[in-house]
Amino acid sequence: MNRTLAPSKALFGNFSEMNSNANFQQFEESDLQAVVAVERRVMPFGWNLNTFRPCLYNDAYECWKLEKDETLIGYCVLYFIGPTAQLLNLCVDVPHQRKGYGRDILHFALARCRAKGVQDLFLEVRSSNSVAQQLYHSLGFKKIGQRKDYYESTRGREHAEVYSLDLY
Repeated sequence: MNRTLAPSKALFGNFSEMNSNANFQQFEESDLQAVVAVERRVMPFGWNLNTFRPCLYNDAYECWKLEKDETLIGYCVLYFIGPTAQLLNLCVDVPHQRKGYGRDILHFALARCRAKGVQDLFLEVRSSNSVAQQLYHSLGFKKIGQRKDYYESTRGREHAEVYSLDLY
């Protein structure tokens, strides 16, 4: 079932004024090529088609894309299990970075978690991704650990910083 949700301050928190005509939709199989293309531009060692596809067909996952004027801006993948959730992937395409879309996607993900009664949200982020870490800190996420050599990188392996947010 594909759902479209326009950003609403009441539902999803504070969205950027410049991004107010963007909308969120659950992405489907037909969106995967575009999603994977964005993933490759942003994260050369990111997810591939075979990583995204199973998420579309398992009710424990929600895959959302953010579009503006029919252009894919970014997306997120959430995994729900009991009172916890994990933000598995959050990505904003290169030409749309540093315009508030990452914050908008994260606000949306938090709203989805709250709507489903999630108490704690977890995520991992590359140690080198200071911009994302600043965003997570600004929204109240706390660093709770590190996974050594978690990500592939052009220089071998890279650590992941583990963050959590108590939603209640």
